[in-house]
Amino acid sequence: MRKVISFIEFVDAEYGTRDPEKIAAMENIFCLVWKLPRCVQGFSFAYDGDKYIVINEKVSEKGRQFVLLHELYHLLNSHTNEYNRLIFMTNAFIKTTREELEADYFAFICMNYDDLENINPLAIENEIAIFKRRHLKI
Repeated sequence: MRKVISFIEFVDAEYGTRDPEKIAAMENIFCLVWKLPRCVQGFSFAYDGDKYIVINEKVSEKGRQFVLLHELYHLLNSHTNEYNRLIFMTNAFIKTTREELEADYFAFICMNYDDLENINPLAIENEIAIFKRRHLKI
């Protein structure tokens, strides 16, 4: 959790905003909304020096903000997969890696907490699960 909080503090200082569309614009990240399978809320990848975030068109507006922040966390931290390529998919109900959990924490905290000192790490997972059921189920 400390790593995520430190990164949010960096984002606040570096970009002066937590608005994912503004951050993506400052970083020249292309954001696209497409028709995707129901099991995929979004994904990000880098190709030929450019970075992209693709979001399922059926995700709610709040869900879209969460997916954008989640995928920005991956892109800004240069996370790679087993093929050493930058590509991640957001699936609201399957999280298997530390990076995926961190990206969820980052997105949720950015959206819901101004005061980073009073976050209860024991409650956050439950809050994220409730948020996902409400805003990412498509």
